[in-house]
Amino acid sequence: MRKPLLALTFTLAASAAFAQSPKDAVEARQGFFDLLGAQMAVLAPMAQGKMDFDAAKAQTAANNIAALAKVDISPLFVEGTSVDDMMETHAKSEIWSNMDLFMEKADALHQAAAEMPDAAGSLETLQPAVGKLGGTCKGCHDEFRSK
Repeated sequence: MRKPLLALTFTLAASAAFAQSPKDAVEARQGFFDLLGAQMAVLAPMAQGKMDFDAAKAQTAANNIAALAKVDISPLFVEGTSVDDMMETHAKSEIWSNMDLFMEKADALHQAAAEMPDAAGSLETLQPAVGKLGGTCKGCHDEFRSK
């Protein structure tokens, strides 16, 4: 699964870098976050005790998240692609008026995601790592994502 995920990730990043329209940028951005969400959908239920811990599945999802964290997401956020621009997105226009804070939050996500592979070996290490990663997601969503 890792090779197809990496190929898709690089395809998304390349398509964002060469996006011909705001719509293309939004679609690439949403694809990136869908990939992250799919991996969290594996890890979060384990960390919450809603699903039995499976070390192999946890490791795969953690590795995928770490790989995604290496993608520079800044090309996915071109001006004119907020919910205020009538785009089909949840991105608030505050992203562009406070890009420094937005990128700080993105860096926090990337750092927490990079720690995931080492944390996936046991439930005891996975739980706080998923909590930290989820906290970075929430911190950005609270500030920069519309409901």
